[in-house]
Amino acid sequence: MTHAPAPHDANMALNTLGRALARADELDEAVMAAIAAEQYSPYDGSTRINASVSAACVALEHGRALRVLIAQGLPTAALSLLRLQLEALTRAVWLLYAATDLSVEKLAAPLSKDTEAAANKLPMLADMLKQLAAKPAAAQPLLGLQAFKDNNAAALNSFVHGGIHALHRYTQGFPAPLLIGAVRNCNGLLLMAGMMLAVLAGNQPMVRRVSRLQVEFAADLPPSLPTHACADGTVS
Repeated sequence: MTHAPAPHDANMALNTLGRALARADELDEAVMAAIAAEQYSPYDGSTRINASVSAACVALEHGRALRVLIAQGLPTAALSLLRLQLEALTRAVWLLYAATDLSVEKLAAPLSKDTEAAANKLPMLADMLKQLAAKPAAAQPLLGLQAFKDNNAAALNSFVHGGIHALHRYTQGFPAPLLIGAVRNCNGLLLMAGMMLAVLAGNQPMVRRVSRLQVEFAADLPPSLPTHACADGTVS
């Protein structure tokens, strides 16, 4: 039999989680300011750059949705989104550094049954990471993506597919430290997505601004987050 936490302990846990969510909102706002989101413009109008920008923005959206779901008391769905956030961010990095021109065209094609079928044959997470490992320019973002996958993939797959983690946590509850850890992991992916957008803008001052946020928000990030995707802010 499990025992409910004392009211005082429960209130402390809720307050701690609330602070974590508030800091995550602050990080999101800081990233958007760093990349000048309202005036953001990618490095060029190429299909590759635009597709990578779209994937990075999808990763940002998944991260924001995770915070909303946790705040609304829907943690099972929230943690499932970490897997989606990781995949979208990996897609953004892969599109920039490793995807063939044909693969880029398949993802950027107008949506139809035929183009959907073609895009479904593109590499998924594990294969994208393998392809990125062969690209020296992708070494920095690959470190973070691979570390996240290695540390979290089994549990996140379980949440996505209704496995033991999802069923156990739904029954037993989600300890506040687990949810705070999920928020911090989400923050790490969010910051990496912001860095990708800075790199995709080809803007070195923007890259430096995003990089500084890692120091400012260090306590709100997973400890193994690499510094940035591309030191000089160029697109290669």
